[in-house]
Amino acid sequence: MARFLVLAVIVLALLGAALHPLLFVLNLLPFDSRGLTSVLDIAKSFIADLLAWGLIGLIAAMGTLVAFGRWSRRRSGIAKSSRSPGAGSASEPAQGRMVVAITAYNEADAITGVVKDFSTQEGVVKTIVIDNNSEDATAALARRAGATVIQETRQGYGYACLRGLEEALKVHAADVVVLVEGDGTFAGADLKKFQAYITQADIVVGTRVVPGLVEPGSQMDYFFTWGNIAVSALLRLRFWDSQFLGAARLSDVGCTYRAIRRDAVLRILPALEVGQDHFSPHMMLVALDYGLSLIEIPITFRRRIGTSKGASRSMWKGLRVGLAMMWHIMTYQPRRPVLDRGPRSLAPPVPEDVAAGIASGRS
Repeated sequence: MARFLVLAVIVLALLGAALHPLLFVLNLLPFDSRGLTSVLDIAKSFIADLLAWGLIGLIAAMGTLVAFGRWSRRRSGIAKSSRSPGAGSASEPAQGRMVVAITAYNEADAITGVVKDFSTQEGVVKTIVIDNNSEDATAALARRAGATVIQETRQGYGYACLRGLEEALKVHAADVVVLVEGDGTFAGADLKKFQAYITQADIVVGTRVVPGLVEPGSQMDYFFTWGNIAVSALLRLRFWDSQFLGAARLSDVGCTYRAIRRDAVLRILPALEVGQDHFSPHMMLVALDYGLSLIEIPITFRRRIGTSKGASRSMWKGLRVGLAMMWHIMTYQPRRPVLDRGPRSLAPPVPEDVAAGIASGRS
């Protein structure tokens, strides 16, 4: 409900702003437009009053929440809480054991360096390249660099990510699955950041909108930076939290670079079904719906090597993907009841036979 209310406010604000120049133009026309301008002027005043009172109501609601929160804390007593941040998991994953799944489509120029960069990082037990029907030497170069290459014939970024998660589950020596892209934009050295936080969350995702960490000339220009921030706000509204303004602090929904605990992958993989470019927010939607904890961290983002094939290929392609993301966030219907959204999900573990079925590949 909150997301539709925010969209309504945005539409009203844009409409009200558009009425000002429209009225100015109508008054300059050589015919009598007083009847139309009178109606539009009333509409402009109504919208202005509505937004103003809405702002006052928002401030009042925020004050009420602050007062209620302080009163609740004093009444319950903070000292009575024995739960510490990050607590709730029966078994913490070892920080060092990671399997890296690299999605690739015609990345011959970059894949050798990407595989070597990630496979040589401390704690990486295996590197997998998901070749999504590349027509160049991507697969051969990845094998030569030491990666295990898996062919995914279903064309699409989301399908490549899904296959990467499935293949990573077969690496039983790893407790954490890492998703990255094979275009050279992500840095293997940033794995240390993910290792530092993965013991405190089910999923750790990167954000590419932090000043100083984005290389000049990268894909994250004004359009993609602002777009990701806007779509992230919509996702936070979908899983609203009155204290933290969302179940997770998100600013970049399109970043592939993310680390997921093995047990979290087992839980959400059966519900992941988007095979195209809006897979990243889809995965976040499913994870938050399942009550998993999600933390966003700043990462280094470099200029890609080679030609873009995804949303950053052009502004129109990016706009289409962004609209698909927004529509998916607004219309997504949970496939199962929403679970506890505490710091860590306490749902019972997946049975061994189910886990083995998931690990053996999707039917």
